[in-house]
Amino acid sequence: MVVAGGFLIGAILFAQLANPIHRVFDPLQVERFVSIKQLFSVRGLEGVPTKAPDLTITTIKGKQFTLRELCGQNQLVVVNFWASWCRPCIEEMPHFDKIHRAYQNNGVAFLGIATKDSPSAVRKFVAQKEISYKIALDDQDRITTAFGGVKVLPTTIFIDNQNNIVRIHKGYLAQERLEENLRNLLSK
Repeated sequence: MVVAGGFLIGAILFAQLANPIHRVFDPLQVERFVSIKQLFSVRGLEGVPTKAPDLTITTIKGKQFTLRELCGQNQLVVVNFWASWCRPCIEEMPHFDKIHRAYQNNGVAFLGIATKDSPSAVRKFVAQKEISYKIALDDQDRITTAFGGVKVLPTTIFIDNQNNIVRIHKGYLAQERLEENLRNLLSK
C-alpha cells in the first residue's frame, strides 16, 4: 500500500513537472520565442531595422505625414500596432490615449497603426473611445512589412528623434509600464 501510494505521488509530481517542460518545447512557443528575439532586437538582426523606416503615412482622417518628420518634431514617438478585434489592444488603447494627452506637449507623439482590420471597424472604435492621437490603417501590410514584420498584436515601438528604434514591447503594455518606459527614454 505504501509503495503504491509513493508511486502515485511520484506520477503526479512527474506530470506536474513534465507539463511546463512540454510547454517550453511546444512548436508554437518556439516560433513565438524566435519572433520575440527578432522583435526585441534593435541591434540589426535580420529583418529588424535599427532605424525606423522612412514612410509616408495617411491617417484615417486623410492627413499625410512622414514618419521621419514626426520623429524629427518630437523627442520620442510611440508607434503602436493594434487591431479593433484584439482584446489586449482594446484594453491598452484608453491608457495610451490618456498618456498621449499628458505627454503631447512634452515632446512625445503617439501613432496607432491598425493592421489586419477593416476601415469601418477602426473608425468606429476610434470614435467610440475618442482616441485623440494619430491613427493610420495598414490594410495592405506596407507599414508592418517596413518594420520587419509585426507578428504579435499589440506591439509598441519607441523611436527617438534621430529615427532610431530604441525599444520594442510585444504584447499588452500596462499604463504604469508605458509611463516608466517614457520617463526612462526621455531622461536619456
